[in-house]
Amino acid sequence: LLSHYFYSAKSILKNGGRIHICLCGLQPQTWKIWNAARNAGLQIVAEESTACPVHKWLFRGKASFELADVQPHYPSKRKYRNGKLGSKHFLARYGYRHRRTGGDLFTGSEFEINVERSVNFILEEFPCHPSVTTDTCITSASMCHICKLHFDDPEQLSDHLRHPAVPDPVEPLSPVKRTPKPSNKNASKTPSFKPLAFNEATILAEAQVTRNLDSKRLKWICRQSDFPLSKIFKSKKECTDAIKRGRVYVNQIAVLDDSRIVRENDTVSIVNEYASLHKSTEHVILPDPNGPQDEMMGVRFVKIIPLQKPQGTTLMIAYKPVGMRCFGSFCSNTLEMITKNYTALCRPGETPSCHPVSKLDTGCEGLCALLMGTSKCDNGSLASMKINYKFSVLVHGEPTEQLKQGVYVAVPTNGIRLWKRQRISKEKQHNNKDGNNDLAILSSELDLDGSLFIQCQDTFHYGEGTETISTLTVQSRHDDGRLANIISYSLRKLGYPVVNDRFAKKEFAALPRRMRNLLKQKVCICCHCIDIHVEGSITNVQVDAHKRTQCSYWRGIMPLP
Repeated sequence: LLSHYFYSAKSILKNGGRIHICLCGLQPQTWKIWNAARNAGLQIVAEESTACPVHKWLFRGKASFELADVQPHYPSKRKYRNGKLGSKHFLARYGYRHRRTGGDLFTGSEFEINVERSVNFILEEFPCHPSVTTDTCITSASMCHICKLHFDDPEQLSDHLRHPAVPDPVEPLSPVKRTPKPSNKNASKTPSFKPLAFNEATILAEAQVTRNLDSKRLKWICRQSDFPLSKIFKSKKECTDAIKRGRVYVNQIAVLDDSRIVRENDTVSIVNEYASLHKSTEHVILPDPNGPQDEMMGVRFVKIIPLQKPQGTTLMIAYKPVGMRCFGSFCSNTLEMITKNYTALCRPGETPSCHPVSKLDTGCEGLCALLMGTSKCDNGSLASMKINYKFSVLVHGEPTEQLKQGVYVAVPTNGIRLWKRQRISKEKQHNNKDGNNDLAILSSELDLDGSLFIQCQDTFHYGEGTETISTLTVQSRHDDGRLANIISYSLRKLGYPVVNDRFAKKEFAALPRRMRNLLKQKVCICCHCIDIHVEGSITNVQVDAHKRTQCSYWRGIMPLP
């Protein structure tokens, strides 16, 4: 398209004239503007930002131009003037709307049509360059002399010359049928769990609606202090989740709408939670007490380690997905509650106690350790346990030889939550105010309780061969929580931001489109190995690292440079 545009523009270009084109994002590389200009006998003489005044780069010579006054009715909408769509444009004050065109078939939001990294290209004609004519193009039976594309026969070449903007080969344009996106209006009413029949469920509590609660909503009634079911629900969210999971029955019929109106003498029952709806198969899966390999809401139990002290205590190793919290009894979706409910099914008649030992971030998937017992876990059992975490991380950039050998980095205080930083003395905070001392790379071995050991495992060059991504392994025994966040912060300060880190959007935008489409919004970090030091022995638990953190995976699906 650019080659034929340059060819057409050059035919009407007067002596000393200029051609202007504005591209954004990766369009200059994708559309190969430099090759198209060279084929047309043009040279790029300037590349200017869209925020630069037009009269300073568009015209030849040093002629002075006086800008017109901006009238009150000139300026366009604010989003075109403040750079909200990606780039500011000088002519926006005169009413110009700088944005990418979505086409007639575009159905998305206009905010998705951004113009990040917009650049104005100015082209001039080479002093001596053989002109390309249409006759020379037609005489070739296999190649277009304008854009250098090859064709099977002269007929396809002739169609290409008549319609250069239409994809090759030229076919009749048929209307594209788009499937309308499902509305999220009633998404909250779609059950995530299939309820059991009432005669198959175990009733935890049951009560009858009295006259003073007549014609009230089910969610409101279940949380009233004078209603027996209120002792089971600790929060409004827990009550809502129980209703949507099919645990609340009205007159022995499961109710999935929390706004259901109940009447006087209706019987409201709460039952135990049994089954989960698998995301891929949409079949009800009952946990099997005989094997720990079942999945519940994406959780996979990998190993169970029995402990001698205290008696009846076990250490469960689970692989949690992205978006799930480790701690919390306020909701049945946390790893703590899922493990507790699973253990209760494996040990009928017991009331298990669960305490998560690992504090893995919500946005990071990986292995977690949970201490299970019949009574509350004491601090002595937790203090004697040490866990060495090993993360697999995909980062931007090519590491140095020192990083390939392995280096130690002290855990930075800036990567820890503010309320935890307040425990540090004011003097230490003042000395490490800029964080540079914390991120010093050391070759000497440090205690992993307060440091990170970083080592490069693999690298992959993509694009033109200058862009690089690398797979790193990071080990640490730091156990104050948010370890994945600390790793991302440290690597970002060292110049190797994690792929899809929200603070590295510029690097993410430079990735190939195919890679960005596969990554979506998942951060490329996971905990795939842990070493548990307990009762004088070391137990290693390891699973395969997620494929999106491995350079070998991207090397297999990305074209070679």
